[in-house]
Amino acid sequence: RLLRLFQFGGRAVMGLTAAASGATGRKVHTNARNFMVALASARRTFRWGREIPIILSIPHALQLRNRVDQALELSQKMSLLMFVIFDHIGWLRQTSTGMKYGVKTIQKGLKCLSVSCLFAMACGLRRLSRSVDADQGCEWRTCMLSICRNGSCALQAAHSARWWETSDVLVGLMGVATSAMDIASAWPRQEKPKVAVEQSCSEQQTEFAQRNDDVDSQASTDATLDAKGLE
Repeated sequence: RLLRLFQFGGRAVMGLTAAASGATGRKVHTNARNFMVALASARRTFRWGREIPIILSIPHALQLRNRVDQALELSQKMSLLMFVIFDHIGWLRQTSTGMKYGVKTIQKGLKCLSVSCLFAMACGLRRLSRSVDADQGCEWRTCMLSICRNGSCALQAAHSARWWETSDVLVGLMGVATSAMDIASAWPRQEKPKVAVEQSCSEQQTEFAQRNDDVDSQASTDATLDAKGLE
């Protein structure tokens, strides 16, 4: 996720310096493009094995009772699986014959990724309608974030595949935003301080009770010794 943030940041810089006429601007543009291509290739290398959780999640989609939800989930997962397969093939062609080869194969995979994000967006809209009907505030906010993220990712993939080209600056900034959303969702959350306060209070109460027990036992011992001395 962090590499993706820098990758799309490089695309934004590349778009900002595309019309540069000076030598410095052209150099920044070239370096930003090389930086983006290098990070994309590195992320493609570490993408091997991503197809396993997708395949394992297909039986769960088949168990959905609603036929529309089932069709949307299956379409989303199958198109995402096709993206991973095309991405692997393109990576193999690039590593074996050079970086110039395999570009069209990778673009086909990005088209599948764009379609997958659109299906995921449709699934999010259906969940959003159900959460609004059930008056669930937290679920509603989560669905809205998911819809915005999937819509942005669909536009990014369509632009990278040269399927629907918009602007490198726009796509780069959207990629940085969605990467930041992914990092924030994966960031470990700290426990609430109330738990620690309650725990410390309970520990103090236990310690106070133990002290009282010690005082009581010491007092009873002293009283017993005094009674024996009187005897």
